[in-house]
Amino acid sequence: MQASTVRGYGYRYRRWVLDSLTYIDVQDLATGGDHIPELGELYVDIALVSRAAYQASGAPLSQAAEDTSKRHSITELLDRRSPVVLALLGQPGSGKSTLLAHAARRSAQLAGPGRRGQRRVPILLALRRHAELIVADPAISLPDVVRDMAGAGPGKEPRGWWERQLRRGQCMVLLDGLDEVAHVYDRLTVADWVERQIAAHPGNHFVVTSRVHGIPGPLPAQADVFMVRPFTADQVQLFLDRWYLAAERHATGGSGRSAQPAVRIRARESVARLTTRLAQHPALRDLAANPLLLTMIATAHRYRGALPDSRADLYGEICHVLLSRRDQSKDFPALLSWSVKQALLAALAYQMMREHVSSLPADRVLEIVRPQLERFPSSVTGEAFLDEVARNGLLIEAPAGRYSFAHLTFQEYLAARHVSTSPDHVKRLAGNVSDPWWRETILLYAATADASLIVSACLDNPTIPALTLAFDCGEASTEMDPDLRQRLDLERQRAFEPDCSAEHRRLIAGVTATRLTRQTLTTAAGTRICAQPVPADLYWLFLADTQGPRPDSPCDPRADQPATGSWGTEAQAFVRWLNSVTATAAGIEVRLPRHEELQEEAIASALSGQLPASVTGAWTQPGPELWLRPGQPHPHELSGTTLRQAIAVDAEKTAIVPQVLTAAVLNVFVNIIRDLVDVRALSGALADDLAARARSGGQAVDLMHAHARAIVLTYADALDLTRADAITQTCAADPYLIHALDLDGARDLAHSIARDLTSAISLARTRAVELVDAIDADRSVLSAFDYDFDIDDAIDRARAHAGELERADMLARRIAGDSDPDLTRLFGLTSVRTLDPALPLPGVLGLSLRWIADGRLARILLQVLAEISHPSWGARPLPGDLYLAFARALSLRAGIRETTQLRAALAYPLTDALRELEAAESREGDGAPDENRVTGFRRLADACVPMYGTHQSPGPSEAAAIRAVALALADGAAVPESRIVPLPLPHQLDASDVLRTVAATVTLIENLSTGESETGESIILALA
Repeated sequence: MQASTVRGYGYRYRRWVLDSLTYIDVQDLATGGDHIPELGELYVDIALVSRAAYQASGAPLSQAAEDTSKRHSITELLDRRSPVVLALLGQPGSGKSTLLAHAARRSAQLAGPGRRGQRRVPILLALRRHAELIVADPAISLPDVVRDMAGAGPGKEPRGWWERQLRRGQCMVLLDGLDEVAHVYDRLTVADWVERQIAAHPGNHFVVTSRVHGIPGPLPAQADVFMVRPFTADQVQLFLDRWYLAAERHATGGSGRSAQPAVRIRARESVARLTTRLAQHPALRDLAANPLLLTMIATAHRYRGALPDSRADLYGEICHVLLSRRDQSKDFPALLSWSVKQALLAALAYQMMREHVSSLPADRVLEIVRPQLERFPSSVTGEAFLDEVARNGLLIEAPAGRYSFAHLTFQEYLAARHVSTSPDHVKRLAGNVSDPWWRETILLYAATADASLIVSACLDNPTIPALTLAFDCGEASTEMDPDLRQRLDLERQRAFEPDCSAEHRRLIAGVTATRLTRQTLTTAAGTRICAQPVPADLYWLFLADTQGPRPDSPCDPRADQPATGSWGTEAQAFVRWLNSVTATAAGIEVRLPRHEELQEEAIASALSGQLPASVTGAWTQPGPELWLRPGQPHPHELSGTTLRQAIAVDAEKTAIVPQVLTAAVLNVFVNIIRDLVDVRALSGALADDLAARARSGGQAVDLMHAHARAIVLTYADALDLTRADAITQTCAADPYLIHALDLDGARDLAHSIARDLTSAISLARTRAVELVDAIDADRSVLSAFDYDFDIDDAIDRARAHAGELERADMLARRIAGDSDPDLTRLFGLTSVRTLDPALPLPGVLGLSLRWIADGRLARILLQVLAEISHPSWGARPLPGDLYLAFARALSLRAGIRETTQLRAALAYPLTDALRELEAAESREGDGAPDENRVTGFRRLADACVPMYGTHQSPGPSEAAAIRAVALALADGAAVPESRIVPLPLPHQLDASDVLRTVAATVTLIENLSTGESETGESIILALA
């Protein structure tokens, strides 16, 4: 029966512990809602770092750097089988009480089978509540204090039950807040009692918490000292996720499975809004590392719908809580009202600001505070005041007996409050507008008072820091002289007037940039990233100062919008320019963020939630490379299908197809003319040979036979040219198609070559063959018999050949003359030098006739013409058939399928890559360089220069030529479908990748100019 009773009490006690610690303590929050979250819903495990007691730092929040020591959790430390004695030290509000409540609940939940070795009976004592009992009877036992604490809550206790649990080592004794015992003597007495209880009950776990300098005398010799660390960024995020999820569940009643997704979405949206606000304000972000302050911030944000309108209001609310409500919630006796305490701390803060210090020794603090204490009807000593305010967490005791505010923000806020008490203080504040140390105090003063004197002082000192402060005060202040507001507006507007000086524009640029860099997000490594992209007005000032190319999007300085549409090297140029403005004058240096910095989940999420819809990405280093908002497709990517469509449109809308095909026909004609010229020269030489033979007295003439045969062979080459693909395919093509393609002139030329000129050359060749036969007879006669052949007959045959040659040559010249008007029109030239193979074709980047005709462009186009003209094609071919077939053949020849993904190069100009390819090709291998490729690279580089210099798309004809020439030069190796064609990087040049990228880039620039592609590249700055 007794055993059953014992088990029953243990169960009831643990149940009582769980019930009494179900909810978090929100009594000390100034802003509350109608819902108190459960501890289990919100608890975030606080990190503990082992330290010797003398190493325990009392640094304020702003100096709470990440500790490199190994971090421990309370669970890890308390799950040990052997008894532990722990001293947990931390600043007020660091979560010590919540940590012990969590440990107590966990211990109570662990009771049951299979829990051997774990302390299953938690004892949580708030020492301040039991100090009076202990001081009255220092010999009181721990079981008696526990009975006083539990009272009748768990029901009737079996006799000696607590003594047995402690004797068996079953208890986890959690002693909270030794520093919160009010009087120094009482604190010493309680500390001595704690040491005696640890010694009296050695088999149990003991944990004592205190603020860093709140444990009097030496720590218990057997205690392991651990520092409670501030929340990390991840812990802040986890707490907020849990806080808002619990709040939304309560507000919506959405605990069912079907309601969970909607509740989570609402919670995530609220968290995103608050984390963005925290990320933008370093001071708020620092405060959020303290669990109490984070809870206050989250509560205010949740139940107000937002944080207070100004930081000053938020800091005032926090100070009120720390100086008043927190003491009330813990039943501390109030030596002074919270308003008096705030006034005293404000005077201290103001003096610390004047002395440019963030901490003071205790004797100096007392020297400042004592005269202020005399102003109030109280007998409180300076020492007692310091002890009380150090307990609440607003003023903290640092090592070596120094005092500082928990965060410099509180010192600045309270100093601003003190300034408001005297006009002399305001004048002194106005005299410090150029001192960065006073900036936050000035802003916090302006947020609650008339800022006219401050702004006037700033305007009289037109430097970047002073004018920035003037604009900040004008924005923060609720009261200011209207004339001063107008003057501020005019100072800004003047920078955008046509006659404004460069100096004033740079001044306003520096002010705008400085204000931009005030709102930042912080990466895990501590890098500060601007929360907003560079605005259009700042980018406009950059353009006005540097005459740089205008971005793809409008850059209106009057519009409140981000600057978008800049390219990578321009982003780099902007950063260099901005640093030339601000680095010396304002002490601000910026850079482009690294890609991985913007990829961090917290940064990407915050940016994505607040960037305007017009911003799709931002330039990063190295590279530069474009970072994209989550879920955004890459704006510079094109598919193979898109590129093919562009080529097909080129073929339809420009003269590139008729120019290339006509060039192929004309090149054949030029080569035939060249052969006729060669025949004429050989014929002259042969005439000289025959004359010499006639005078030789029967002696042989060395080269006569060779000249005669060379004439025949040259005719054979000319006749082969008349049967070239350019001639036969053009002649065989459907007349309707030829006319639709504007190839009538080329077809007429091909027909003239294939019929009239071929006939004339054939007849001339026949005469040449007859002449060769006669000359060969001379060789036979000379070798077999000793008499002369008929020299007169040979001379007559030579004259007959010369006549036919002349007729062929005249026919060729007539054909050339007849073709000149059509060719002049087609090629866009004033005249066509028909017989010049170096004839430049302006529609194809000015490349020569021979470059086009002998290259891949002509071969591909002739092959396509042959395919669609073949009977197997079926229906009568239409121009569109050729355009599409040409686009497909050219892209495939360059290794581009429909599914290939290409990326345009707006990050940096491709001209440098093309120049390097030209240089590399010029020195390629041991043999002679390929002059066609060298020339092609050079002309492409020249054509790309204006694109990158002006953001202007080339005209349709030039864009078509750039695409066609780049793809004609590209290697035919296909790009794997799963791979995006990479952007060529310096010293890693692959010619085909460069050339494919050239084609993609000109296509994207065209699409941007017509609005088919959208621009959204922005510049987001990181602080260097």
